[in-house]
Amino acid sequence: MQSTLTISALAVGALVALAVLAGRHLALKTALRSLESRAATAEKELAAARRQAVQAEADQQFLARFVRELPHVAHELHAGAGGRQIPKLLLAAVVRMLEPRKAVIAVRRQPAESEPDRHLRLAVAATSPEGCMRIGAEIPIGRGEIGYAADVQRVMDRHDFESQPPPTRKRLRDETDPGCQPDLVAPMVFNEEVVGVIAVEGPKRGLAEAKDALRLLAQVGAVGLHTQARYTEMKATASIDGLTGIFNKRYLTHRLAEEMRKAQDEVSCLSVFIFDVDNFKHYNDNNGHVAGDRLLQGLAKLVVENVRKETIFGRYGGEEFLVIFPGTTRAQALAAAENVRQAIAAHEFPFGFDQPLGVVSVSGGVAECPVDGSDAATLVRAADEALYQAKRAGRDRVLAHEPTYLGGDEAQMPLPIEGNEDPRERAALEPAPVIGAAGEAVALAADVTPPRRTRVAADYTPAPGTLLAIASVTPATGVPRLTLQPTAEVLGAAVAAAPPDVSAPPPRADDLIVVSADELAGPPGDKA
Repeated sequence: MQSTLTISALAVGALVALAVLAGRHLALKTALRSLESRAATAEKELAAARRQAVQAEADQQFLARFVRELPHVAHELHAGAGGRQIPKLLLAAVVRMLEPRKAVIAVRRQPAESEPDRHLRLAVAATSPEGCMRIGAEIPIGRGEIGYAADVQRVMDRHDFESQPPPTRKRLRDETDPGCQPDLVAPMVFNEEVVGVIAVEGPKRGLAEAKDALRLLAQVGAVGLHTQARYTEMKATASIDGLTGIFNKRYLTHRLAEEMRKAQDEVSCLSVFIFDVDNFKHYNDNNGHVAGDRLLQGLAKLVVENVRKETIFGRYGGEEFLVIFPGTTRAQALAAAENVRQAIAAHEFPFGFDQPLGVVSVSGGVAECPVDGSDAATLVRAADEALYQAKRAGRDRVLAHEPTYLGGDEAQMPLPIEGNEDPRERAALEPAPVIGAAGEAVALAADVTPPRRTRVAADYTPAPGTLLAIASVTPATGVPRLTLQPTAEVLGAAVAAAPPDVSAPPPRADDLIVVSADELAGPPGDKA
């Protein structure tokens, strides 16, 4: 019995010991699990801290790069970049800073009389990569995610788009061009007016940092676009005639000089057409200056509709207009000018029936470079001379300036040269004297100047040593030529007619560049 009790006590003790051991094991196990959990948490916290450190370093590098880039971008945008260059500069800055998968720069269109709602659209101006959206593609303000951000004038990210009401979210998604599904859209706003939009898809930077950076870029870009637009407007205003809306004389003078230099460098042709309104004073006196202004406005619009786009047309002063035809011969310009004249004569201007000719008409002159002038002033003067010939011929017509040469009905008169002391050179610049009849040779001493106010006969062959105004006959080749083809008999007669005291040697065949009078003007189409 006693042994039984002893065994029972031992069993109870063993059980108690086991219970104690189990409790301690459980406590140790719990503690171990707690330690393992703490270790895992610490490891996670350490990994998160490492990621944060990496992110902080990347953010610091991004911020440093952004701070370095932004002044350069601002300088490039305000350092005289053209209007077409600003979107490309902005795009390059966005790509460098945000490294997006896609990026689009769109600018707002300028208003136009022909399209009243043109300013309500954005036009794609630059893309990365090229071709993700078509350059020039239009985005109506308010349509799609890009147009919506421009309409509300707010920088929006993907979360902002997704938080819109379901009908709006679906509409914006359906209206957005599949070429660019933007994660960020920043409108460029200046004085509460949208001037453009920057949109990016898939930026490598976080949306928060990218959103702030894009907001700053949009502000800088807005200032650049607004400044360029105002500069372009001021430049256009300085070049445009306030009454008619076409180019003014200042611009025409500058442009004509440029086009003439270009034509001479490229060995091409250029023609000008200058015209004015016939009896314009009569029109003003009878109908008032307001009616005269309206006439000039309507006439300018009519001419614009009847000339090609590459033609430069402007108001040269008062009722006088100038048309520049680049790459056009005198004959081609004369045909174009005649079309303009006919269009004006056929148009029913107010009070045109009261004009002396029964219609509002114009008279004009056409001249070609370099035939009629190698500089702008000479060319315009030649066209002006043709205009006054048209006036004297009865008005309502267009005439081409016709230069004449030695051997024709009139001698070509070059411009006078001041300070020319050589009498023979002065004689070369004056009208040639009439010496001899057809085929008759007359000799003069080499140092004798022909009498003034005398003209050479059309078929006259000068004798040896004769000093005539041959220098005024300079065809396109630049070599003066005589207007006869002298035969042996003519040369013999010249020698026989020479006075005894003439010291000049007899002429040789190779001393003369001999052409016929018909050849002087050159082959057909020669502009000399």
